[in-house]
Amino acid sequence: MITPKFLTTSLASVAVSTVIATLYDGKLKAVLKPHREQLHVVILVPGKPSDSTDLGWSGHQEIQAVVLYEQSLGKPEDFEYPFVEIAQSKALQLWQDRNDDRTEIIPHLLLPGDSPFWGGVKRHGIVVACSGVKPWIDKMISGMVADMLV
Repeated sequence: MITPKFLTTSLASVAVSTVIATLYDGKLKAVLKPHREQLHVVILVPGKPSDSTDLGWSGHQEIQAVVLYEQSLGKPEDFEYPFVEIAQSKALQLWQDRNDDRTEIIPHLLLPGDSPFWGGVKRHGIVVACSGVKPWIDKMISGMVADMLV
């Protein structure tokens, strides 16, 4: 899969690790008071199949969501709730413009199996979604990661 050349997995790893450390190890923890250390972050970027010779001029080559990076704080098998699935659902809703990056979901666009929770961002073609804390902190973490990637 061809993904943006400057958005690498290693860059995403540094961005997510830095933001998580800022939240859980820094002075911000005393202010935000996250009530659990369970969290999952998903980053989606645009991509296309690498075996294609079509440059996209004819419209046959569609850009699709590619998972650039995922990271959990804690062990997903020990999570209190299905934070991995919730973060992935949030990310797809944002990618497909079925969530408008505000502080609520769009109920009439929810599909069966979608998460009814919010807490992610879509910025400059990058989607970052997070689940595990309060939705406004999930959104803040996502925004910080997206801004670091840009």
